[in-house]
Amino acid sequence: MRVIIETKLNIEGIRGLSRGEFFVRDQEFKVDPNFAVAVVAYEWIQQQWRESGCRDMIIEMVTWNEENDITEDVKQIRPVVKDDLPF
Repeated sequence: MRVIIETKLNIEGIRGLSRGEFFVRDQEFKVDPNFAVAVVAYEWIQQQWRESGCRDMIIEMVTWNEENDITEDVKQIRPVVKDDLPF
């Protein structure tokens, strides 16, 4: 499934709007479309964050296909860190 994701980010006081077309797996989209798109949007925002020099960033708005607001869903996503320490 192809979707258009739009982000409004505030990077150290500079607000910016980005838009892009992304592929979301059909199987994941059928189960929970908002969450499936939110994961793709989160990954894209992380890429934008790295490209900006890892500066302070506030996610102001994230939508897909111009009508579905997933801002809170994206903010709730946290990276999963595998903890394989022996203790």
